[in-house]
Amino acid sequence: MKRVLINDNDLDIKDIDYDVIRVKGLVINSNDELIIVENNNTFQFPGGHIRKDESLEDSLAREINEELGIDVTIDNGPFMMITTYDNNYFNTGSKVCNKIYYYVVKCDIEPDINNLKLDAIEKETDFKILRVKLRDLDAFLNKALDDGRIDANIGREMLLVSSEFNNMFGGIE
Repeated sequence: MKRVLINDNDLDIKDIDYDVIRVKGLVINSNDELIIVENNNTFQFPGGHIRKDESLEDSLAREINEELGIDVTIDNGPFMMITTYDNNYFNTGSKVCNKIYYYVVKCDIEPDINNLKLDAIEKETDFKILRVKLRDLDAFLNKALDDGRIDANIGREMLLVSSEFNNMFGGIE
């Protein structure tokens, strides 16, 4: 598993107030299309926070069910983890170590918008489910960054994940 540390504020581990652990899935169908969700005015891979006493894999399956309305089984480990030391986590003033584990989820089941279980923030924003061809992902993300349609930090992380996916799995022709 590839590990990346992003520490733009040169924080030390002893500066951290608490840890946040999340999981994200690259949900890919047999047509080499990837699902991206748009919520809270940015694009993201489906996923979210783990719950107490929940495994990473169970958390990702739950999050995919909540955000895409489908049931999946996660039968592989993460291929990448990005750790970010954040000096002001979501403008709370807290110094947080944010760890995100990324998985590949092969799935041909179409999202079921009638079965979504969105959280309060997702319900308040215009939550959307998009499909992007894997070969077009970097161009999609770079355009979203140029247009200001994606949070700059999330966009940078998604591009790192895309690069590692291509390195590990050979990319898409």
